[in-house]
Amino acid sequence: MNELTLKTLTAGDAHLEKGVYGGNVSGLDPHTCTASCTLTSATHSTVRGKYVSVQGDGVTVTLPAVLIGVSFLIVNDNADGAGLMTIAVNASDKFLVDIAGAAGANNTDAINTKATQKKGDFIKVTGMTADGWLIEELRGTWVDQS
Repeated sequence: MNELTLKTLTAGDAHLEKGVYGGNVSGLDPHTCTASCTLTSATHSTVRGKYVSVQGDGVTVTLPAVLIGVSFLIVNDNADGAGLMTIAVNASDKFLVDIAGAAGANNTDAINTKATQKKGDFIKVTGMTADGWLIEELRGTWVDQS
């Protein structure tokens, strides 16, 4: 017979607040970007069991041309207030709905601001149409590129 051991999580537990247990985000394995990087479905997507862990200030994570049905989870793993993170789309793509809630525009980035950034801030995007990415979830303070 198999035994099950339960761990009780309490308010304030970092694992509870970030959805992290055992070093992974929701059972996904990290792929670390310490400098600006361009994502690929084969290496960085949730379909491959991965999430992107950004560790470094001023890192730009560039999404590939839209891949319908492919999702990326990108997490700012810097200490609080230590990591500006920019999510850039391919020049001919867009976020279908931008951070402000308006219709997106081609080649406009989403930015996790450094001054208010908290470890564990994230954005999850999914390719919805040939025109762009849907921002499915996010945590933290984000702004649209001006």
